Amino acid sequence: MDRVEAVQTPKAPSGISRTVWVIPVDPTTIYERVFPLPLPGTDRINFEIAISNVVPGPLNEEILVAALRSTLKYYPHANGRVRRNGDDWSLGAGKRGVPITFETIAEPLDHHQKPSFVSPVVVDSISTDISGANEPDWDEPMLRLKITFCPKTRETFIGWSSSHMLGDGEFVYQFMYAWSQFYQGEAPKFGMPTYEKYRTAPPDEINDNPSTASFISRYLPHLAELHPIDKWAEMIGEAFNASTPVDILFTADHIQQLRTIADSWPGRTGSGTSAHDAIAGYIITTMNRCLEKDKSITRVSSIFSYRGIKNPPDLKPTDWRVPGLLAIGNVMFHALTPTLSSDESSSIGALAAAIRKSVRDARNYEHVKRVVAVSNPIWLRQSKEGSEHKFWDDRTLIVNSMGRANWSLQHFGFGPHRIRTHAYKDFPGFVRCFQCTPSKQLDGTWNVHDGDVWIFMRVPTEIHDRFMAMVAADLNSLEFPHNVAKRERVAQGRILGAVARL
Repeated sequence: MDRVEAVQTPKAPSGISRTVWVIPVDPTTIYERVFPLPLPGTDRINFEIAISNVVPGPLNEEILVAALRSTLKYYPHANGRVRRNGDDWSLGAGKRGVPITFETIAEPLDHHQKPSFVSPVVVDSISTDISGANEPDWDEPMLRLKITFCPKTRETFIGWSSSHMLGDGEFVYQFMYAWSQFYQGEAPKFGMPTYEKYRTAPPDEINDNPSTASFISRYLPHLAELHPIDKWAEMIGEAFNASTPVDILFTADHIQQLRTIADSWPGRTGSGTSAHDAIAGYIITTMNRCLEKDKSITRVSSIFSYRGIKNPPDLKPTDWRVPGLLAIGNVMFHALTPTLSSDESSSIGALAAAIRKSVRDARNYEHVKRVVAVSNPIWLRQSKEGSEHKFWDDRTLIVNSMGRANWSLQHFGFGPHRIRTHAYKDFPGFVRCFQCTPSKQLDGTWNVHDGDVWIFMRVPTEIHDRFMAMVAADLNSLEFPHNVAKRERVAQGRILGAVARL
């Protein structure tokens, strides 16, 4: 695709939006090769993924649409629509394409520089609950995009809203990176995505195996009990009402100090502490300092991708295989620690070690195969009955880390140090971690947060104030001998150590 240098301000007058429907380059050949894609139970996740990238200038609409067409050639399933034939679900090719809406707004958005903020002005919400759809062909788009331009600030918000059925956060990251590259007249630097997950049936599990129930209790407790949609909505509403969202920035110095603290735990064995382990260990111990003992966090569940885990060399052609590193779909599961004692759940080092062991033990073919085999029929039952499982637990914290993904690479030609990424949503019992993207200051300068990590989560409202005070005090007290200037800025509050999003 030729790169056109002219920059075009969005055509829509202020407050008026228009939508373009985009289909892939050479759709006939692509669709014949890809569709239909069967949807196993583990891909029937009726939730929305929403993000917004913010770039400091207008984008050329014609180039943006052409780049999207090229990106859809790599990811044609993003133009998929759910097809239902009884209990069999699949993705079929959409007739109209992927909608991208352009809008110009008069007043700047009050985004507060927070990664967990996605304005409804930026992202058109997509309905992802199709469990009650009666028609066999559900022709709503699974992906919606929105480009919002503000002339006053010269900022463009690139809004994304997709159904989780198209894939997990890795898919979103790959797609947005490819779109950014094509906009700049370049192809993505990684290879074409693969669809092998859809070509091999999930492994079978002997449901009456006596060990299955204990396996679910040990590794998949979030799938153990299904609830009718109305009951589930009531429960999650209560959980939201009883909790308050918070955002916390851990600088690279904070993380290194926490890793050092965790590594000094006398009981540590094996590899060193990762940023994921250290941050989770700190968050949980701090929450437990605020919670009553009978409400303390005693287990940690780490969500991670199992892409690229080594397959045994003696597999038969018909055997189930772990998908490769560029696989499309939902290729993730939970690695759960055992129930921890009160001493262990109050020690950063003990928690970090338990988290690392749970992830390490889960990274093998046989474990992954069984998790997929056991969880797939549970998800199938959920979609068949129109029910939902309770994925949160008052005494288990789920940690979903995207801290290694460099979202600044999706800069659409403005440079990696001049783009911000905002993500959504927060859920009860979830901690979400993202690599901190650059932030624009009121004076127009940019701060680059190399190695810093943003987390956002919800904490019980009853402990919110005490928890945030502890976090602020802890982070401000950590010493950074090699970076005095940053330490002083943290102490003065110019870099946010802990910010409550009210």
